[in-house]
Amino acid sequence: MIGAGDLQAHWSRVWLRAPGVEDATTRVHWMQCGPLYADIRIPLDRPALDGATALCDLAPAQLASLMAAEGFAGTITVVDSICTWARDINWHGTPDGLDAGLMSFDAAGDLIEDGVHADYAELWRKKPAATTVAHRVQGGGQHGVVVFSKSQFLLALGTPDAPASAPLITALKEGLQPDGLPGHFASHYILGDWDGAVGTARLATNPFLERKQVLTAAADRAEGFTADLVDFFGAPQQIALQI
Repeated sequence: MIGAGDLQAHWSRVWLRAPGVEDATTRVHWMQCGPLYADIRIPLDRPALDGATALCDLAPAQLASLMAAEGFAGTITVVDSICTWARDINWHGTPDGLDAGLMSFDAAGDLIEDGVHADYAELWRKKPAATTVAHRVQGGGQHGVVVFSKSQFLLALGTPDAPASAPLITALKEGLQPDGLPGHFASHYILGDWDGAVGTARLATNPFLERKQVLTAAADRAEGFTADLVDFFGAPQQIALQI
C-alpha cells in the first residue's frame, strides 16, 4: 500500500504511455514535500529563439509550441494507494475532472502511476537530492507553491481562476495572436538550481528565463523569496514572495 509518505521526493518522469501516445522525451519534474507539490512539464522540442528578446517577438506558431508545456501545483491526498492532485493553480486553467493515479513501485524501486479517470501510465524515478521544504507563497497578485531541496527548487506561481488556455492555442494555430497571451504568460513555472541563496532557472514555461537568476532566498529560506521575472513583453518584474 502506497501512502503520502512514500511520495516525498523530487521525481522525474521516465515515460508516459497512453492509447496512441508514448512520450519519453518531455522534461517532467514533480517535487513533493508534505501535502504540497509542484509539477512542470517542458517538451524537448521547443522553437528557436534566435533574434527574439521576448515572447512578444515570437510568431504565433512558435508561441503555440511553447504552450505545449504544462505546470500546476497544490496539494495531494492519498487513499488506498490512489493519489489525487488538487491543482490549486494550473497553467492551462481549471482542468476537466480529477487528476488521480493508482501508485505502485516496480521491482527496481521506480514509481508507477496508472490513471484512475484516464487511460495512461507513467513511470517516475526518484532524484538523489531529498526534498526538504515546501511553502505556499504569494506576491504581485499571484499565489503559488515553492518546493525545494538544498540543491534545486520548483516554483509555481499563478492565479487560481486562470482562464482556460484552449481558445488561445486555437487562435495561435490559426496564425492569430490573441489578446490573452500576456495574462497567460504572467504565470510562471520554473525548475532551477541553487547556488547559495540564488536560484537559476533550468526549465521554465517562459524560455527567456532559462539560465537566468530568477529566485533569491532570505537567509534561512523561511522568510520569503524575491522572484526576478520578465513579462510577455520582456519587461523585468521583481516580486516579493511572502510565505
